[in-house]
Order: sequence, then structure tokens, then C-alpha cells
Amino acid sequence: MPYLNTRYTYPLPPLSLLLALAAVLILPCQPTQAQTPAPEPLFTTAAEIRALSPEEAAKQHPIRLRGCYMAQETHSFSMQDETDGIFIFTSSTSVDVDFKRGDRVEVIGYTNAGDYAPCVTATSVRLIGKASVPDPIPTTLAELYFGQMDAKWVELEGIVRRVEILPNILQKPPEALTPDGENLYTKLKLVSGNLELVIEMQELLDPSKYLDAKIRVVGHCFYLHNGNRQFVRPILHTPMGIVPDIIQPPVYKSFDTPPRPVSSLFTFDPSGGNPGHRVHVKGVVTHQRPGKALWIRDDKQSLRIQSSQDEALVPGDIVSVLGFPTPGTYSPVLQDATFKKRGNAPRPAPVELSELNMITRHDSDLIRLTATLLEVQRYPESIELTLQGLGTTVRASLISHAELDSLPDWRPGSTVSVSGIATVGEGETIPLNGLWWSESLHLLLRSPSDLTILTPAPWWTPQRIAYGLAGVLLLAIATIALIVLFSRRRLREQKQQRAMAESEFSAILTERNRVAREIHDTLAQNIGAISVHLELVRPDVRDLKEDAQKHIQTAHKLARTALTDARDSIWNMRSQVLEKHDLGGALERIALQLVEDSDIEASVSVSGNRRRLPPVVENNLLRVGQEAVTNAIKHAKPQKIEIHISYHNRRIELVVQDDGQGFDQEKTCQDSKKSFGLVGIRERVELLDGEVDIQSTPGKGTRIRVEVSD
Repeated sequence: MPYLNTRYTYPLPPLSLLLALAAVLILPCQPTQAQTPAPEPLFTTAAEIRALSPEEAAKQHPIRLRGCYMAQETHSFSMQDETDGIFIFTSSTSVDVDFKRGDRVEVIGYTNAGDYAPCVTATSVRLIGKASVPDPIPTTLAELYFGQMDAKWVELEGIVRRVEILPNILQKPPEALTPDGENLYTKLKLVSGNLELVIEMQELLDPSKYLDAKIRVVGHCFYLHNGNRQFVRPILHTPMGIVPDIIQPPVYKSFDTPPRPVSSLFTFDPSGGNPGHRVHVKGVVTHQRPGKALWIRDDKQSLRIQSSQDEALVPGDIVSVLGFPTPGTYSPVLQDATFKKRGNAPRPAPVELSELNMITRHDSDLIRLTATLLEVQRYPESIELTLQGLGTTVRASLISHAELDSLPDWRPGSTVSVSGIATVGEGETIPLNGLWWSESLHLLLRSPSDLTILTPAPWWTPQRIAYGLAGVLLLAIATIALIVLFSRRRLREQKQQRAMAESEFSAILTERNRVAREIHDTLAQNIGAISVHLELVRPDVRDLKEDAQKHIQTAHKLARTALTDARDSIWNMRSQVLEKHDLGGALERIALQLVEDSDIEASVSVSGNRRRLPPVVENNLLRVGQEAVTNAIKHAKPQKIEIHISYHNRRIELVVQDDGQGFDQEKTCQDSKKSFGLVGIRERVELLDGEVDIQSTPGKGTRIRVEVSD
């Protein structure tokens, strides 16, 4: 037993330690469990959905809304919970929305970005009870134009400008149809200040009770918007059972009320009057565009009236008009007007304008002025004229009609008398005292007969002068082009002729050089040999008779003369010096050879762009220079001969000048023997189509200048 007891008396580890150790050893070996994703948020209020961005709303988050059913629209309806109003889009086949305003409904679906504000697409809608219809939000037309009242149940006031009964594209329930079974609705134009609102009502209204009345109306606001999610204007929808409350009945119900002067519109009224309501005016028609506008004139002032009434009127008709006064560009305008013909009067005559400041008293009136026609522009729908009159630029328009097919020839520059309906434009500056004088004028011509030409435009108008100058310019350009073309052709021909002449001259020079070599190698050598032999026998001829000695001496002289002549001929025929040197170098070698056995000093200088010349030019200038130097040596007895060559752009100038005894040019020209060298010089220069100038005075030397083209 003691043994056994000692064997089992070791202390055991605690159970918690064993469990921890097991967890360390076992848990790393177990596979990792996947985490469950968080559930997608469920939107349960309209305010939460409308607070979403379009990108977030487009993710189709689930929704469950409970609220008051308000009104049905096309494939949609509006509802409102305790937080906000919202539009619910439905399918006409899958979701039943046959409910009434005040029903409490539950909508299940998902968020939708909408075209303007976030909304909901419903997958199911069910009735869950009854709810109290929420009170409308009091607002103004100006607040609606801020663009933040979309889908809200609102209440506002305004004056009814127009009432129209129109066909309804939405099918109404049978109890909402007219006794004749017509499906109609009422469209109102509500105005407050300078803002207007279109109201579409499911109830039919009596226009005579509501036109010009101030009303209070309740409905759902939504916005006409563009493709960039930007609102254009608000629209109010009112469901069945909603009828506007009349706060103030119409002021003018008929044409039987006394008319007021046109000049009294928009003037200061201490009593306040009835701003925004219709007024009754009466006047004589000066012009009409049926279905769009007409212009009338009473005893003091004229007025433009916008009316869709298409009854035709003629100038001189007397009419009564009911309409809403609205500020125009410069003077009031009557909008949404109706008229009634009362009688006839003489055709109104235009008011003659003689100075610019008169136009502010005759806005919308029929006027006439004298002006200069500056420009005529024709468009498919109108003809626009620009005139200079009253010390300013006047614009005039003639609306297209049948008479425009035979429009007179209105030429700019004509002095004209023009009549039409005046529209006074805004001035560029507004004085601090508030008096606004207009500085621009536009005329609406009633027909082509409103413009009469007093003085036709001169035939030479600026346009025709421009055309004439353009024609002269084109003719000058064509002439220059022909001259250039002819000159180029002439230059090509001259180039070809020069090339042919140079080729021919080169062939002649080659042949002459060959003949010169033949003479040098044969005839000159033989004559030289004869001269040498005769020279050798001179000592032995003393024993001969005197006559024989004379014949031998004569033969010797003839041989030497023939040898000299042969060498001169060879020199004249050959230009070997040009084969190794240019013109300057060749003249320098020839001049030095010619003065070699004399005390004469010869010098050659060159200026310009030194270059080789065509053979015919170079050879003839060489001969001219050689002839001039030879003449100076033979006849002038100079001490110095200067030769200068100037290279210009396509021109060459050669000057040979000496300080010899000179000569009288008139006498030299009469002596053919003495002037033979000068004649040769002139002939060579004429051959090159150049110029030669010879100046000489007895005792003062001679200067020969030659200029040719290369």
C-alpha cells in the first residue's frame, strides 16, 4: 500500500490549464469560419431617401415606407409620411394603386435616383388603414422657383391669368366625367409678381368665376427639368376634390366697365389700386398680327397687346381690350388679353419723328422718320434693315408674307421714308434720379409699302466700288501673270539662243584654234625656216651681183613680214590664255605682253564677285580690252594704262583708261583708218547687246567703258 500510495501522489494540473492547452493545440488546426456580411440598411422614411445622392439612390437600397396616400399620377403616385413627401413609381400591371387620399399604405421596394430628386420604385403596395391628410405647407411662388419643394404638399396664392379646359390624357373614374362623358381637366395660369405657375386641376372650373380672381390653391409640386437634373419651372397638380378658394373675385368681368387711359398704367397710385388684375382699355388699332399681338392708340399713348385671339382687325378699328398689364422693355404691355371690336375710325397716320428724344413718348406707336438705308439682310422668316436716322442706328424688321415675293429693289445708300411700329430699347446708362431715357429704336414694318425711297442710292455704292476694285486687282494680277509668263518664256528662249550661240561659238573657237595650230605648226614654221636660211646666206651673197643681193634681201624682208603676219593671225584666232585664266587674268597677261618692250606701265584691278563668264562674253571682252590697249600703245603714247573689271549682279563692266595724248572724237570718226579699232570695239559690244562709252580729250587721255550682261 505504501508503494501504491507513493506511486499516485503526484499533483495533477488544474482543469482550466488543461483546457487552455487543448485550445492552443487544437484551434490552429481548425478551418477559419467565413464572416457573415452586415445586412443592407433598410430605409423607412421619406426624408432618409430624399437625403441620398443620385449615385447612392441608384444602388436600389431596400425600403419600407408607411404613410398617407395623396394623389395618383401617370404610373406613379405621391405619398407623405411624418418626415417628407415622395414620389412612388409603379408598374401599371404588377402593382395595384387603386387608393384614395387619406388611405394609409405600406410601400415595399427600392430606391431610385429619379430624373430630378431621389424617389422609390415600388414592388408592392398594400392598404393598412386610414391616416389624417397632412396640412399643406404654406409657400409662395418665389419659393417654388428655388427648386426645393419637389413632391411636397403645398398651399399658395396668386391671380389667375388664364383658364383653359383641355382634354385629359389620363383616364378619370366614371364619376369624374362630364355629363356628356368627356374626359377633361382644367389648366390655370397663376401669377404672383413677375412669376407664373401652371396648375393642372382634375376638377372642372368655371372660367368666368376664376379668371382675374385671386385664389388660394393646394396641390402637389413637382418640377419640369432638363436632362442635367436642373429644374426649368414648377408645376402644381391638384387631385380630384380639390377646388381653389377665391380670396378676391375678378375686378373686370366684362367690357362694359369704363376703360382707363393707357397712360395711367403703372403710374403712381396713392390708393394702391388693384395691382396684378386685369384692366380695361380702349383705342384705335394701328397694327395686328392675328393670334399673337395687336397695337392700339388712344388719345395720349399707344400700347402693345399680347392676345391669342385670331379675329382679324385692320388699322382704324376701334377695340375694347381686357388684359393684364406687365412691365415691358420700356413701356407696359398687356398680356393674356381678349378684345372686342367696337366700331371704325379713320386709318391712323404715323407720327413724324424729327429728333431722338421723341422716341420715349411713342413706344409701341406708329411712327415715321427719314433715314439712310445702310444694309438689307434677307432671311426665310423676315427681312432685317439697318438705317441711319435721328443721329443713331435704327433697326427695322419686315415679317415674311405673300408680298415679299415681289419686294422692291431696296439698295443700301438710298434715302428713305420709313414707317412702322416703334419698339423703344433700353438705354445704356440709368441716371441716379431714376429717369430712364431710351437711346435705341426698332421698327416693325407692316408691309413693304411702309418704306418709300426718296433718293435712290448712287450707282457707285461701296459694294460696287469694292467689286470694281476687286475686278481691277484681278485684271492687274492677270496682266502681271501674263507678263511674268511671257518674260519667263522670253528668258528661256534667250537662254536657249545663248546656249546655241555659245555652242556655235565654242565650235568656232575650237576650229579657229585648230587652224591656228596648223598655221603655227606648218606655215609659220616654214616661213621661219626660210627666214633663218636667208639670214644664214647673207654673208655669202656679197659675191653675187647687186641685183641678186637685192632680191635676197627683199625675200628676207618678205619672209619676216609673213612670219609676223602669221603670228598676228594666230594670236587673233587663238584664245589659249582664256583656257588657263579668267577674264582678269587673261587681260593682265595680254597687257603685260603688249607693253613688254616699252616704258608704259599697265595695271589690272578687279572688284565684285569674281567668276567665269560665258565663252562668247569672255572672249569678246578680252578682244575689246586687247584692242583698247593696242590702240593706246599705237596712238596715244601713254605712260600708264589702267584696266578695271567690275562684277555686278548679272552685269560686267570693263574700263580701260590711259593718260596719253587723247584724240578728237569727231575727227577720228571721219578718218576710217584711225577709227577702225573703235568701230571694232563697238561692233563687239553690240554683238553682246551691251553699252559702250568712249570719252577722250586731246592731251587728257582716253577712257573706254563697256557694260554687258552675262
